[in-house]
Amino acid sequence: MGAVNVSERLARFVAEAESVPEEAIARAKRALLDTLGVALAGSREESARIVAEWVHERGGREEATVLGQRFRAPAAEAALVNGTAGHALDYDDVSLPMRGHPSAPLLPAVLAAGEKTGCSGRDLLTAFVLGFEVEARLGRAVGEAHYALGWHATSTLGTLGAAAACAWLLDLDIGRTQMALGIACSLAGGLQQNFGTMTKPLHAGWAAHSGVVAVGLAGRGFTADPRALEGESGQTSARPGGFLRAMSGGAEVDLEPLAAFGDPFEIASSGIGVKLYPCCYAVHRSLDAALDLRARHRIDPGSIARVKVEVSRGALLPLRQEPPTTGLEGKFSLQYCLASALVDGRVSLTSLTDEAVRRPAVWELMARVEAREGAEPGAFPIGGHAEVRIVLKDGSEHSLRVDTPRGDPLRPLSWDELAGKFRECAGTVMPTEAVERTLRLVERLEELPDVHRLTETLRGASTEVQR
Repeated sequence: MGAVNVSERLARFVAEAESVPEEAIARAKRALLDTLGVALAGSREESARIVAEWVHERGGREEATVLGQRFRAPAAEAALVNGTAGHALDYDDVSLPMRGHPSAPLLPAVLAAGEKTGCSGRDLLTAFVLGFEVEARLGRAVGEAHYALGWHATSTLGTLGAAAACAWLLDLDIGRTQMALGIACSLAGGLQQNFGTMTKPLHAGWAAHSGVVAVGLAGRGFTADPRALEGESGQTSARPGGFLRAMSGGAEVDLEPLAAFGDPFEIASSGIGVKLYPCCYAVHRSLDAALDLRARHRIDPGSIARVKVEVSRGALLPLRQEPPTTGLEGKFSLQYCLASALVDGRVSLTSLTDEAVRRPAVWELMARVEAREGAEPGAFPIGGHAEVRIVLKDGSEHSLRVDTPRGDPLRPLSWDELAGKFRECAGTVMPTEAVERTLRLVERLEELPDVHRLTETLRGASTEVQR
């Protein structure tokens, strides 16, 4: 790549984009529907409620809709609340190259900026595609080292994706887009140490907020280092000082993934994984296997002596090993999630409440679940495999290995299945008529001349914070 300025290359790609392939638009629309649903349901969670109350008390211009509430807020603050709500249930989508959750920080930013400017539905989707491209490509560049160091890619890379998407939506030129990305580099953060607490969903909200702020400042002439991404550039790698090298612990960073943005677009090639269970994605393969075994062999949870789980090397990294005491902690406990699934025969929103986590029957079985990492590597924390072996008290055993979970880009959900998840989630805060109207609007979103048609429908959700 020579001494090409990566920050400039990325800014040029974003600023000069005119359109994206129809397949990318279709994928973005699926992600938008899924994320709207989980954000609406997540708006009832305490983390989102607290952030919404804080934003409401601060006041300000009514520029964008706050999901699940009957008030509007400045664009950056609306993005903050909606991003927090979108990640509050840990039910939002995932990206393998990003090693994180792409839509929770990205969609709230473009939705807020798009509502403020009155953009079209197609422009909203196009901005989303561009933001996802940035998240995934940067994820490839920083690789496993970034996550292994304890960073939460949803927050760090999500900030850059949100800034890129909003820069395109607000029609910033190359120079100001480059400044927005530079500002975003210094606003990005988020530690895995806070997993299992309210601060984890705040990561997504703050990334969305920071993306909107970075673009707002850059649009007014605020400056940043033009090489904020790569620092002083060598022939093929990033050197100390820039975002990429700093976020990789000083390791050499491969810049090759940043050589050709949009060729092909990541949203169409690597795709987006949709969650079927409202818990950490590192547990999903194990849940698929356990639920399949339970149904196939009609296993009574009382007959289980032990449950042995082997996952790919590194797959336990984002999970908590100590017994959970809250629903939030339960989302990151493989032992709890499997025990709950085997007792109930399913995993739903009601499985991850504080009350559900304290059930004696689940705790009894949870103590018999053993998890270990095998020698086989996986693209942690999202890729890899899981093998579940259920040993019954009569000595018989049943086992199953899952490499590709349901909802993965290689096993995608149908539109009807996505719509079913949306109805489940959105129905917690919206009347049935509004849920169905929203579904119809999203189905033809690329045809809408003004995104306000969608946000006005979303504003009809029930509320916890009122003016």
